Amino acid sequence: MSSTRKSIFMIAYFDFEGNITPVKFKLLNEEQEKITIKIEKIIHKELNRFAGNNMLIYTCKVCTNNTIKVIELRYELDTCRWYLY
Repeated sequence: MSSTRKSIFMIAYFDFEGNITPVKFKLLNEEQEKITIKIEKIIHKELNRFAGNNMLIYTCKVCTNNTIKVIELRYELDTCRWYLY
């Protein structure tokens, strides 16, 4: 996992209890093109506090360019923003 933070566009669904499940996201690559990445599996989910902000942290498996990668996604509860780490 990389230590840089990148803002992303997320598609997620919410159940009746308010639980969030990320489905797929878009980000800009080095050429400033939008890439859509589907989340294959959520490995782990936890609620944590970073710099005073409550965040949901998801460890997920994604497939890009026929390569499976493990990534970390964070959802900031106060601002409703998604980040790729």
